Amino acid sequence: MPVVIILLLAIVLLAALIEPWVKRTPVPFTAVLVILGFVGSEIWTGLGFDTGLRWDSFRDIILHLLVPILVFESAYHMPARLLMKNSLPVLILALPALLISAFICGYLLYLGIGYPQAFPLLTALLAGVILAATDPVAVVSMFKAIGASPRLTALVEGESLFNDATAVVCFSLIIVALANDESMLNGPEATWAFFTTVGGGILIGLTAGYFSSILYHLNKNNNARGIISLLAMAIPFYIAEHSFHVSGIIAVLVSGLWLGESRRLAIAITQQEEKFSSHLWELNGYIANVIVFVLMGVTITVEMFRDQWFAMLLGIAAATISRAVVVYGFTPVVNILPQQEKISFSYQNVIMWGGLRGGVGIALALSIPTSVPGWYTVQAIIYGMVLFTLFVQAPLMPRLIKKTI
Repeated sequence: MPVVIILLLAIVLLAALIEPWVKRTPVPFTAVLVILGFVGSEIWTGLGFDTGLRWDSFRDIILHLLVPILVFESAYHMPARLLMKNSLPVLILALPALLISAFICGYLLYLGIGYPQAFPLLTALLAGVILAATDPVAVVSMFKAIGASPRLTALVEGESLFNDATAVVCFSLIIVALANDESMLNGPEATWAFFTTVGGGILIGLTAGYFSSILYHLNKNNNARGIISLLAMAIPFYIAEHSFHVSGIIAVLVSGLWLGESRRLAIAITQQEEKFSSHLWELNGYIANVIVFVLMGVTITVEMFRDQWFAMLLGIAAATISRAVVVYGFTPVVNILPQQEKISFSYQNVIMWGGLRGGVGIALALSIPTSVPGWYTVQAIIYGMVLFTLFVQAPLMPRLIKKTI
């Protein structure tokens, strides 16, 4: 395991060194990371060496470290006030729309693959949930470069932040159900499990965010504030997962939103910006993203494309269809609600096509237990969708975004 950590850190350093050069090309940086991981692992194994990567050795690192880092970093930098102004459409897209999207996508995969014994409905729904988790990092960076409106940024980034957390909760419940003969997903028990898991996470996140913000303002030392922000992620996640058995990701999300907004209010009052903790979390998010995309490349094989090409194409089609159904189906409902600013059709197009799949989806795909029937097919489907995102969706986004300005 120490050798694996050293190799991953070396790859992160290499990624940081080549990033300025990659930015001069039209190729997405994350795509280069996937290629780097794939080529590196092929060369390494071709020379007769073992990568040392095993599911049971890095699943906990992904679910208990990398995913919380990705969620907290996004929440910490999310302008909560702007998010609150657009909370209704964001929550609609991130909760009921995500659940419906996951069901449509999963059911299409189940019908399309057509092998219930090897790829049962619950496994298909697991794939649908992972595909419903969107990653706006590349899109938001384009927004900043092109000068898109703050509201469009809030809608896309806010939806992604909340649907990532919802997807992680659903992922965990389905994994438990698969390990218990699907008994947890029967009727009211599933609904109760979902709301208690989410509700408990919210309460713990609010408590952690409140106390961490007090400690943050009592300290003027940048190092202390940085450590407080790290604890604001680690402590609520641990307490939620291990002490109360509720959603640690929801706790991390709420804690990050509270502490991030508290920090911005302090800056507005004192007129003195503290950049250390912000840069610290940018670095944390950067490292987590690099590791996740490199791991994706390492675990991709030539045989995956040869054996799972149909499942990959089916996943792309199912994810695109289900995304279009919920975006174009739910936003008109938001538009007719009282006291809600309308979401224009051009915004809907960006939200629909901007539902890129990235870090969280890959992390969940990497952490599927090998005991799950059809786990390899699910992983291939997610990888296929992420590759479609990197090489098709992302390059077409700038032209679409410009039409909204």
